[in-house]
Amino acid sequence: MPDLLRILMVEDSEDDAALTLHQIAKGGYELFHLRVDNEGDMRAALAEQAWDLILCDYNLPGFSGQAALELLHESGLDIPFIIISGAIGEETAVEIMKLGAHDYIMKDNLMRLVPAIERELREAGERRARRRAEEDLRLAAKVFEASAEGIMITDADSRILRVNRAFTEITGYAAEEVIGKTPRTIASGLHDSDFYRHMWDSINEQGFWHGEILDRRKNGEIYPEWLTISAVRDDRDRVTHYIGGFTDLSQQRKAEERIQHLIHYDALTDLPNRVLFREFFQDAMRAARRGGTRMAFLHLDLDRFIKINDSLGHQVGDRILRQVGRRLMGIARNQDMVARYGGDEFIIAMTNLQTMEEVSAFSRLLLDHFTEPFRDDGREIFLTPNIGVAIYPDHAQHYDELIKFADIALHHAKRPGGAHVELYREAMNHEAMARLNLESDLRRALEREEFRLHYQPQVDIASGRVIGAEALLRWQRADGRMVLPEEFIPLLEETGLIIPVGRWVLRQACLDRKRWGQAGLGRIPIAVNLSPCQFHDRQLVSMIRTVLEETSTPSRSLELEITESSVMDDPDFALSTLEILHQMGIRVAIDDFGTGYSSLSYLKRFPIDVLK
Repeated sequence: MPDLLRILMVEDSEDDAALTLHQIAKGGYELFHLRVDNEGDMRAALAEQAWDLILCDYNLPGFSGQAALELLHESGLDIPFIIISGAIGEETAVEIMKLGAHDYIMKDNLMRLVPAIERELREAGERRARRRAEEDLRLAAKVFEASAEGIMITDADSRILRVNRAFTEITGYAAEEVIGKTPRTIASGLHDSDFYRHMWDSINEQGFWHGEILDRRKNGEIYPEWLTISAVRDDRDRVTHYIGGFTDLSQQRKAEERIQHLIHYDALTDLPNRVLFREFFQDAMRAARRGGTRMAFLHLDLDRFIKINDSLGHQVGDRILRQVGRRLMGIARNQDMVARYGGDEFIIAMTNLQTMEEVSAFSRLLLDHFTEPFRDDGREIFLTPNIGVAIYPDHAQHYDELIKFADIALHHAKRPGGAHVELYREAMNHEAMARLNLESDLRRALEREEFRLHYQPQVDIASGRVIGAEALLRWQRADGRMVLPEEFIPLLEETGLIIPVGRWVLRQACLDRKRWGQAGLGRIPIAVNLSPCQFHDRQLVSMIRTVLEETSTPSRSLELEITESSVMDDPDFALSTLEILHQMGIRVAIDDFGTGYSSLSYLKRFPIDVLK
C-alpha cells in the first residue's frame, strides 16, 4: 500500500502545482495536498493540519518563499521545506538554504524532486528520533534526580558511576565520596555470605533481585531499606551496568512499631493493655505448668474514682491515673506485669510464686503505697484501692476463668468499705451466680409490677394522731416470696436501676397519699428516701417537679430523706440541689445523722429541716 504523503504547496499557479504533484505521484506516493498562495492561508494550514512536506515557489504575488520559510520557523514546526522555482539565481538559492530551506529544485528539472523528498523525509525522521532520544534523556535525568528512591548506577565491576540526590539524602554520602567505590561502602556488615550469594544468584539467573536489606549511613546508623538491583545487558547479552534503587524503610518501621505499641499498650498510661497482658499471662501460665510454680492474678479498682472526674475534671483524673500506673510499676517485681484494664481498673500478674505469702506481702505493700497522697497542681488526692486475687492453678486452669474469679473477689473486696484485699473462694462464685440471677429478675421486676410500698406511720405521741408516713420499698417476686431490702436495694444502686425504680416509688407514694385523702384519711405528708445515686442524678429536680404536677401533690406534703454521705460527697452540688428543693417547699431530712464525718456546725450551711 503506497505511503500517504501530506503536502502543503505554497504556489500561485494551479498548473505548476499539478505538474509537481504528478511527478511525486510517479514516485509511488499517495498524496494529500493543500495549495495556498498567501500568508493568512499558510498560517491557517499550519495550525489546522499536520504536514509531512512543504513545497514552496520562491516568487508569489504579495508573498515569497523567504516569507513562507520565516512563517514556518515562527510556528516552531520541523517540516522539510523545499523551494521549487522556475527562475532563481544561485546566490539566492544559497541564501535561502542558509535561512533554513532544505533543498531547492528547478521547475524544469523535477526529476530531482522525488529523491530529494525521500532524503528530506528520512532526515526529518532522524531529527525527530534524535529529539525524542534527547527528550527521553532529559526526562530520565530529571526522574533520576527527582526520584524519592535512592538510585546508584555501577559498571559491570560494581564500581559506582553515578548516584542521585535521594541517595545522598538517605545515606549521607555525597556523590564524590562514593563514585569509583563499590556499594560495600554503605554495607551494614550484618548480612552473611549466604545472603549475598543468593542475591547474586538471582541477579545472574533472572536479571534482578529485590528484598529488604540493612545498610549503614555515613553517621554509622543502621537502617532498613527495600532494594531492587537490575542488570543492564548489551546486544551481545553482556552485563554493562547494574542499577540499584532503594527506599528507606525507617519511617515505615517506626510507624509499624508505633501501631504495634498502640495495639499492645494503653494510650493514657503507656502500661500494657489487656491484649498484651493476656499474651504475657498465658505464656507465664505455660512456664508455671512446666516449672510447677504458681501465679497470681490481681484485679485492682480505685474506690469512688468517679468523684475525681466529676469534681476536678477528666484531665485531672487522667493525670492521676498516670501517677497510679507509675506507682504500681515502681512496686511490681521485675518478672511481673502491671496493665491497665480500663477506666480506673488495673491488673497485675505475679509470676513464679513459691508461697502464698509472696502475694500477701505484695498486697500489703501495695495498700501501704496508697496511703501516700497523689499530687496534682498543688492538690493532695487520696485514693483507696480494692484488690481481688485469683491463683493459678489453685482456682482455675484457664486465663478467662482466672480473670472472672479475680473480678468476683474484687466485688467482695469492695463491700467492707475500701483498702481491702480478697482472695477468691469457690463460695464466691455460687454467690455471684445467685447475684446475677437476682439482678436479672430485678431488671424485670418493675415491668412485672412486683414492687410494693409499705408505710411506716409517724405518730404524734400526745394525740395518737398519724402525722406522716414513710414509704418503704419492698419486692414481692412472682412466686410470692418477699426479698429483703438489704438484698436488692444495694443491687439497684450498683446497676443504676435505682433511678427508674426511685421515680416509681415517688409517683406511687404520691398516688397513695391522694387515695388516702379521697378515702377520708386526711392530708397525710409522706416521706420518701433518696439514695446517693438518686440525689446526685442531674435530672432529680425536674423528675420531682413532673411527678408532683402529674399527681397533684403539694410540695409541702413531701419530705425527702437523704443520707449524710450524700451531702458530704459533693457539698457544692448538694447545696445547690437542696436550695432548689427548699424553694419548692419540699422538706429535707438527714437520715442516720452522726454516722459519717460531718459535724452539726458544718451542716448548718445546708437548708435541712430534720435530723434523724
